[in-house]
Amino acid sequence: MHNAARRNSQRTSNFSQYKRTDRQASTIMARLSSANTPNLTTINLTRLLARLHQTLITPDSATESRLRTSLERDRVGTNLEYARNLLVQLEQDAQGIKVQSKKHEVQTDLVHKRQIILRLSERLQELNDLGDFEYKDDSSEGEDILGDDTPSETTDSHASAVDPQSTRSSPTDPVPPPFPEPAASQSPTVAVAVDPEPSLEPQSTLRARHKDARAELLTPVSNSTGISTASNEALLTHQRLEQEKLTNSMLSMATALKDSSLVFQVALEEEKSVLESATKGLDKNEQGLEAAQRKMGYLRTMTEGKGWWGRMMMF
Repeated sequence: MHNAARRNSQRTSNFSQYKRTDRQASTIMARLSSANTPNLTTINLTRLLARLHQTLITPDSATESRLRTSLERDRVGTNLEYARNLLVQLEQDAQGIKVQSKKHEVQTDLVHKRQIILRLSERLQELNDLGDFEYKDDSSEGEDILGDDTPSETTDSHASAVDPQSTRSSPTDPVPPPFPEPAASQSPTVAVAVDPEPSLEPQSTLRARHKDARAELLTPVSNSTGISTASNEALLTHQRLEQEKLTNSMLSMATALKDSSLVFQVALEEEKSVLESATKGLDKNEQGLEAAQRKMGYLRTMTEGKGWWGRMMMF
């Protein structure tokens, strides 16, 4: 009986130990799985940045044609703003990581993602500038086309130019018989139908020229455009103005410091006489104290050994 009870207690202790070990192993595996599982926000941000990079940096012909519309650019801008918000959320979450190696790795990845977002924002701004420039170009093209002569006006002018010749030739020519009149009436219409062709050529060349201009405007990012040059010039001008402001402020500070030092020097010169008089007064007091000290020493030497009455006689 005693051995059976011992075996039962040993089995119970072994079972509890196995159960505790199994619980610890499951806890460790859960921690490892949670540590190795990537954050859902990070996955969403990575996928969104990949799509935006494919849309803005390496677009195909269909995507490029869609980006010419302001609606598509606004949609891309909204996605870019959402990516920026996700990045801010991940940066805030990274501050709470306690493991330094993991924290450094996450922060490095977030810095790289922020650089990508900045590059995408610059590309979207360039596309918006190109869209505005193209819109202005289209409006100016419409004004040029409206300023030219319309085909109806050119037709009327050619018809008016043809009519006097027919009126001049009518008195000399004999009167034609009645049946050829349809042929004679068709000849002015043929001349009118042929004449408008030259008037359409300038419009076709004008449209071709504007299409070439649009194609040149929609070149890749590596090509330098007039808008980037203008923005660089504006940036240089702004920096030059800031430098001039800093230089002027430093000069004004140096002038103020010089003026304050001069004022302090004048104040010292004015107080110099006061300091000299105070020094002379201190010297006189010192001399008086020394004289009193000598008199007291003389009295002390004269009254030594003569007692109280001798001191009274001295005074």
